[in-house]
Amino acid sequence: MATARRPKGEGTAPRLLPDGRWRAELTIGTDANGKRDRKVVYGATKTECSANLRAVIKAKDDGILTNGRAPTLGEWMHHWVDNIAPIKVTGGKGCRPRTLVGYRSYIRTWVDTSPVAKVRLDKLTPEHLEQLYKPLRDLNRSESTVAQLHRILSRALTVAMRRGRVGFNPAQRMDAPQPAEYEPDILTPDDARKLRAAAEDAPDGARWLVALALGLRQGEALALAWDKIDLDAGVLHVHRELYSLPWKHGCPEAEAKPKDERPCGRRADHCKHRHSGGRFVGTPKSDAGKRTLSLPEQLVDVLRRHKEAQIRIRAEEGPRWRGFTAASGETLELVFCQRSGNAYQASKDWQAWKDFLKAAGVPAVRVHDARHTAATLLLLMGVDGRVVMDMMGWSVASMLKRYQHVLDVMKVDAAKKVGDALWATPAEPEPQPQAAVLSMADFRARRKA
Repeated sequence: MATARRPKGEGTAPRLLPDGRWRAELTIGTDANGKRDRKVVYGATKTECSANLRAVIKAKDDGILTNGRAPTLGEWMHHWVDNIAPIKVTGGKGCRPRTLVGYRSYIRTWVDTSPVAKVRLDKLTPEHLEQLYKPLRDLNRSESTVAQLHRILSRALTVAMRRGRVGFNPAQRMDAPQPAEYEPDILTPDDARKLRAAAEDAPDGARWLVALALGLRQGEALALAWDKIDLDAGVLHVHRELYSLPWKHGCPEAEAKPKDERPCGRRADHCKHRHSGGRFVGTPKSDAGKRTLSLPEQLVDVLRRHKEAQIRIRAEEGPRWRGFTAASGETLELVFCQRSGNAYQASKDWQAWKDFLKAAGVPAVRVHDARHTAATLLLLMGVDGRVVMDMMGWSVASMLKRYQHVLDVMKVDAAKKVGDALWATPAEPEPQPQAAVLSMADFRARRKA
């Protein structure tokens, strides 16, 4: 009599091997060539072999068992950042080039240097990730840095789970690190007025007045070109931002020799055949970043004078004026640039801001804090939060929470106004004229008369 076929997903029946062991198999999927991938279990007895088979079936049903050899965490992170993240990120579009630079830096610095990088994905647990985060905390790195590493790992492991490389995402089975509370450094209105007065006489004063009045990001200001400003209409269009990408070695020795033995040195920007780096012009990081701003009349006058001064400088420079051509080939007449017309390096712009603050006698803050100051002044003036979001180019309302202390000041002012209104001394009632009709009875009597 033929043996009944076992139901699909229960594996083969245990069978006795010549060496006395019992063996059973379970098909868990197919490999890259379309062949069935089997998981084999053994047991000293038939009962033990059946128990091991049931454990494998349960692991497969729970999503813990996957087909093929799972890559290590380090292998997968490099595969993800090089081949998957540039095209598509979980739930969104492909990563921007400079975002990938940051991701690679996190992976190189914190994953590759950890023993956890050698752990296979199917063996990875939340405890391994906690072990990965410990060195960051031991070095007193902020929780924002830990949270960013966690987000990168979680995105990559989610893709691995969807592709069957791992049964579950261990990053989603633990409490995610929470970024540190962000408290922006903001210039006081008095300091902002000091800077405004100092900017009137500074050679690069227009750069800082635009930062304080409009709150442009540094990259947006450095990529601002005259084709996006209509001084007659008093409007400015923010559609670009300047960013840099690191150079890569292009010499044949780059792959063959260690960094210390390369003829061009360790740094790729010294390589004669360098590639992929330089300064680029791209679109803002979100659709909200593309915006049109109305210019205060005073700022229009400042920009007119700045343009006239730039025309004079261009004439003085003559053939030394080269203008700016991005690494992508786009040529722009920048509003804020060097005497040659070339774009400023972000670090040079930062240093110029620090020098400007020092000369004006204002406490040192980051150049990005001029943007925070602009947002603060708008809120203190009572401008609606939705309008502030539009002017700043914020895509999420949660950005307003960073300015909660500003809103608290506004609430205190509102409470004072309510108190003044409710607890003010009541005014003496004005004398009322005597009514012409005293009662309905009088009214009826008059009608009968």
